[in-house]
Amino acid sequence: MIGKISDTEVTRLIMRDYFDMLESSVDSDVIIVGGGPSGLVAGYTLAEQGKKVTIMEKRMSPGGGIWGGGKGFNKVVLEREVSDILAEIDIKANELDGYLVVPSVLLAAALIKKTVDSGVTLLNLFSIEDIYFNENREVAGVVANDTAYKMTNLHVDPLTFTSRIVMDSTGHEAVVLNCLARRGIVQIKGEDTMNAQLGEEGVVEGTREVYPGLIITGMACAQFHGTPRMGPIFGGMLLSGKKAAKIALEKLSGVGSLSSQLDLI
Repeated sequence: MIGKISDTEVTRLIMRDYFDMLESSVDSDVIIVGGGPSGLVAGYTLAEQGKKVTIMEKRMSPGGGIWGGGKGFNKVVLEREVSDILAEIDIKANELDGYLVVPSVLLAAALIKKTVDSGVTLLNLFSIEDIYFNENREVAGVVANDTAYKMTNLHVDPLTFTSRIVMDSTGHEAVVLNCLARRGIVQIKGEDTMNAQLGEEGVVEGTREVYPGLIITGMACAQFHGTPRMGPIFGGMLLSGKKAAKIALEKLSGVGSLSSQLDLI
């Protein structure tokens, strides 16, 4: 016999637990906008180093572009250089012709589980309306609203969430970068045509702090630097997340700076 519970008790339990989590996320060490592969890897890597991390994802399900694989074929390709990351998330890959092929749904699910288990606060259905500046005009948080409000164009005022670092992991849309670009603060070149090799290299090399307080990862790097997109190969995305986490850790410790972009891979 299953335990008896009323509908109002279900409602109270969900609201109590959710709003405790939501209030805790108002101030974070790092806010990651976008719950795709680079954002998830950066998130759990930082959380495992004791940092308070909040990921905001506009869709119902995190995972970004992984879920669909290539053209709906639910497989993705990874380079062997990410074997350590696959071990971290407990994924076994099929090796073909020197590359790793994994089920897209399994990779997405494993990254999400690792991220949540690490202590990251993962807020889905959150859309970013703007960035938040501190008194020094550094990026110090985001202004967020409900995705449903954005989709239906309802005029509902957003809320502000602060952090020491913000990461733009929003992929092709480069949402946070565009908040700066529309003010003329940065210029976005726009991603180039598809090229797997150059795209993967460009994403990893382009992962950096591009404005005080703002680190870019994944396809946002291609949008910013004008490097190619790469399709259903995700090793660069995972490595971008690792690099972004290392840059953030350096910055949080007071070692890293915008003027000293180190290759931290």
